[in-house]
Amino acid sequence: MRGMHLNGREGALARRGTAPRTAAPRPAPPRAGVPRLVAPGGRAAPGPAPPAAAASRRRRAVACAASAAAAFPNPLGPLAAAAPALARAVAAAVDAHFLPFCLAAGIAAGLAYPPLGAAAARADISAFVTAGLFVIAGVQLRAAELKAALQAKGALVWGLASVLLLTPLLALPVLSLPLAPAGLPLGLAVFCCVPTALSSGITFTQAVGGNVAVALLLTVASNLLGVFTMPLLLPRLLGDALPAGAGLEALPLLARLATCVLLPTLLAAAARGVVPGLAAAVDDPKSKRALARLAAVLLAAVPWSQAAVAAEGGVSVSPAALAAAGVVGVGIHLAYLALNVVACRALSLGASTPTPAAALGVRRAVVLTASSKTLPVAAAVFASLAPALGPAAGVALAPAVMAHLTQIFIDSWLASRWVEEDAAAAAAARGRPAQE
Repeated sequence: MRGMHLNGREGALARRGTAPRTAAPRPAPPRAGVPRLVAPGGRAAPGPAPPAAAASRRRRAVACAASAAAAFPNPLGPLAAAAPALARAVAAAVDAHFLPFCLAAGIAAGLAYPPLGAAAARADISAFVTAGLFVIAGVQLRAAELKAALQAKGALVWGLASVLLLTPLLALPVLSLPLAPAGLPLGLAVFCCVPTALSSGITFTQAVGGNVAVALLLTVASNLLGVFTMPLLLPRLLGDALPAGAGLEALPLLARLATCVLLPTLLAAAARGVVPGLAAAVDDPKSKRALARLAAVLLAAVPWSQAAVAAEGGVSVSPAALAAAGVVGVGIHLAYLALNVVACRALSLGASTPTPAAALGVRRAVVLTASSKTLPVAAAVFASLAPALGPAAGVALAPAVMAHLTQIFIDSWLASRWVEEDAAAAAAARGRPAQE
């Protein structure tokens, strides 16, 4: 009945044109913890500002912050802005000189924390490193390139004679130099007697447009033949310079070099021809780059362990002595370069090739390959002497590492010079400047 009464009342009001009055909505009670904003006079505070007003306030706040930053500049601002460019420059320098960077980092790590490197040296890490390096070299050998290089017989004969017989004779005057401690001239003398470098000669020969096949065959043949020639030469050249009890017998050294150099190279080369897909995978440019990086890291383990042994044994060398040994290392490499340049011209190496450019490529391959020496084999020799030399083995290795680094930098400069000369000659032949 009540509902009917209300409906009738609402209908009467509608007939008179008067709308029923409704109660004003009550404001929602404030939530707990949220204060209710009340404007002066008891009225409710206005709602949130429209988006345009909020954006205007944000712009004013940003402008105030910018003016404050201009008034009080951040002293690290320029450095922060230049940080990305500096990082890219450092990364490019490390990438361009990855091997020297790894060798320097290995020496620094060995000196910073000797116990770990000394433990690695006691485990004969140099043997594993040398074997690993020659596995990397052997798996990249191409039989076709080696056969092609056999045509340059005169270049091969001179290159092998220079690397294995003539350049080791420089060890005799090096041993008589007044360098102290005695491990410094000993390390340089051993470096004079080892075969050619594993990769740098081939790399620079390729960069200057030389005969890569000749460089490759010289590298492989000198390292394999050096397994048999070094045990005969080293005792005669270094006998008087070795300390008491550090005899360098031929058969133990031959066994060590055969295990670390000859066997890994032959096994890796055989695996390349037998394992399906291995040759194609290794010859991929990305794989070759990765193998080069791996070889640099492995090689850095040698100075790391030997520097740690020297630091743990309390052996110290003055910076002046190291600098003097570095200067001698530069002189050794320059002497080797001069010897091979003169011999290539006097013997007219490469004259049997069909063009003058091909003859020049053969001569450049001989100069760059026969003038460089390998550090891993030197490390194997120092490992054989380590029981008698003790911590002094690390001192002996230091000048060998320095000589290895300096020959890389010198050959890099020489290769750049030859590339510039070739570009200038080609531009002159075309009748326009080289920089056009």
